[in-house]
Amino acid sequence: MLNRTTSRYLAGLFLLPVVLSIAAELDVNDVRELSVDVSRVDGRIAMNLDGNIWTMPESGGLARRHTDGITPATRPRWSPDGRRILYQLNTHDGAQIWQLDAGQNAGQNSAQRISATGQHNQDGAWHPQGERIVYASDRHDTGLDLWETDLPTGLSWRLTQHVGDELEPAWSSSGRHLAYIRRTDDHYILVLRRFAQAETNLVVSDTPLSAPSWRPDGSLLTFLRDDPDGQSLQMVILSEPALVLDVPGDEHSPSSAIRWRNRMQMVFAANGAINIRGFEDRKPQRLYFSAAINTDPVRPPLKMAPRELEVIDAPQTRLVIRGARLFDGIGQYYRERFDVVVSSGRIVAVEPRRDWNDATILDLGDVTIVPGLIDVWSALPDSPAPKNGAALLAYGITTLVTDHALTEFDSKQWESESYPGPRVLPAISVAADTPFSARAENPSNYYSDNFLVRLKMDDVPIDTALRQAQTWRDAGIPVIADNHLAGKRIGADIILGVGSAFAARLSGQAEFSPSVPERNSPMLISGLADSGTSGIDSLLASRHARALGHSLRPQRRHSSGADLNESSALIIAGSKANGLPPGLALHAELRSLAASGLTGEQILRAAGNNAARVLGIEHQVGTIVPGAMADLVLVRGDPLTNIEDMLDIVAVVRNGRFFSLVSLLERASSDATVE
Repeated sequence: MLNRTTSRYLAGLFLLPVVLSIAAELDVNDVRELSVDVSRVDGRIAMNLDGNIWTMPESGGLARRHTDGITPATRPRWSPDGRRILYQLNTHDGAQIWQLDAGQNAGQNSAQRISATGQHNQDGAWHPQGERIVYASDRHDTGLDLWETDLPTGLSWRLTQHVGDELEPAWSSSGRHLAYIRRTDDHYILVLRRFAQAETNLVVSDTPLSAPSWRPDGSLLTFLRDDPDGQSLQMVILSEPALVLDVPGDEHSPSSAIRWRNRMQMVFAANGAINIRGFEDRKPQRLYFSAAINTDPVRPPLKMAPRELEVIDAPQTRLVIRGARLFDGIGQYYRERFDVVVSSGRIVAVEPRRDWNDATILDLGDVTIVPGLIDVWSALPDSPAPKNGAALLAYGITTLVTDHALTEFDSKQWESESYPGPRVLPAISVAADTPFSARAENPSNYYSDNFLVRLKMDDVPIDTALRQAQTWRDAGIPVIADNHLAGKRIGADIILGVGSAFAARLSGQAEFSPSVPERNSPMLISGLADSGTSGIDSLLASRHARALGHSLRPQRRHSSGADLNESSALIIAGSKANGLPPGLALHAELRSLAASGLTGEQILRAAGNNAARVLGIEHQVGTIVPGAMADLVLVRGDPLTNIEDMLDIVAVVRNGRFFSLVSLLERASSDATVE
């Protein structure tokens, strides 16, 4: 199981596997991300497949792999001289633009990064002169703008500066005209920038536009339009006035930009195949090829290590928490007029409203009671102080998991009434080639009490990482990988981030009940929020952010928002990747999940029951049921309808202790000791 094997695949309509060594299947999700380019010099095809960049002759046949990394490589683009390929590496920290030598004698170590670190750079394309590239970048925090870089000198200059994002630049073959997509809050616009002329909006749409591509003679532009019935290939004939038409054809629309062999022949990927079609033809011909694909391990079900959370310093008061609505984290809807009875830090009953003679009733009126939020992959301040816990609790976070180096005091300091805060559960980030036995030699960094382990795979052989991942899993500890490609290679339980289209589709294709995630299905930590997330501005203007001094905007890290539709079962909420202050960061993730198409119920599960399941502590946190920890958030409004209402917090109950929002914000913003 620990050895990697290879199989050869014949790529046709669905890239159907032709097995030469063992029975294996190529992940259809990766195939649907197939993107191609064609060299104008010799007709060679470049494509991204299985997370790597490949080339093949113009007639198809045996494909040659040029990269072999664990970071997904996408969007290959041939240089005008046919010697180099520009491509994009996507990480959970953002995207970078690289190039490689595509010569016949070039090895797989010819790749080099050409975009600056610390920025998000995407959609790289060559200028026809071959010494400059154009791309979208967030380097000035004004959204994605178009920039151009001269490769010999390294000098860069900005081409656009509009409100919103400018994306997918494409130079005409003459190098005189530039087309690109402009995205605002309300519209997508196909823009033409002719030499020495003002910009022209060729197409304005309420639905997404993408993938502009020039016909070699400059007479027209093709592009993709998303409509309610699916995606269509359209063209703008650059006449006076411009004319927008559908490109006729009987087959599926391209899944990425079409590329031109010449003015009459197009090459494109559609439905998992590479297709060639004459401009006046209705049906394409499929280009068949074979590629040696590394098969990945079959991940056996994980047997979780038993976990039993401890109630520390529980209050002895018996409370009844009463509100207008209750979301228990199990059902799909609210339960009306229910009481939550709390004793010794746990929920002892959830019953229809009635009189209670043996308990103190806290009737909050028209509020909604939901389970305390769980941040399954959280940052912490560098030196967590006692008052920091109140700030996190003010955001409704009652449990968090962190790989922050914790001492025994640090992890327990927020359990008291004087210094309240969330329950802190330990995780670990460790190089994938560090022997598991090292935890016994250095227990402050390696210990079996970890709830999660993130394996860092930089420069670590895949076989070594795979063995270490299985060792951790044998100990009952779920393994996190930084991206879907690394996760496949080592059989990880969790993928960090759902920003890729792969992860979005993976979440949608799993076959199980949305309320009961399968143990053997890979979970996906959200990690979606960035500067482009809808609702970031209102979040930074919230009462919490103002009171706690949280004004930092996140960086741009994703090409576009994910489209998760109604696929919540594999999603768990984790906020560390977005770089915002803890607490605020989780609410940014909740809003990003809403913008990605999840319902309020699905989002609350991602930060509740789903998160508890992956940690092995379901029925203890994340739900409002008898026996669970008494962790509750009381909010005004209707978070099932509008997830932003989750920040309209009235009070938080942690381990059975009641804290009003006012008191938590006062504790968090005060340097005085709270007695």
